[in-house]
Amino acid sequence: MTDGAPRPDRRQRSLHCGRDEQAMIRAAAAESGKTISRFVLDLALADDVDRHPVALTEDEQAELRDGIRELRGFVRAVRDALPEGGPGLAEAVAILARERNG
Repeated sequence: MTDGAPRPDRRQRSLHCGRDEQAMIRAAAAESGKTISRFVLDLALADDVDRHPVALTEDEQAELRDGIRELRGFVRAVRDALPEGGPGLAEAVAILARERNG
């Protein structure tokens, strides 16, 4: 293979963007010491969950989901307990916090 010739297993692609965006990409690639192609590929592949696992485990996701459901239930209960025309949710929570802290 001669220098500069494309590799048989690779194919050139194009990316359409504005001049300002192109300049930002070029600068970021240069700052990272990468070619524009390598820089863009690394960014694209970094979002691949098969290559990089998600930040939370399934158990952590379930715990977070359950916590959100519990919080949603609390918010609904507080809203239902508020008198019509009375304080809003945020004010009611502030009142509860003041009473708790005493």
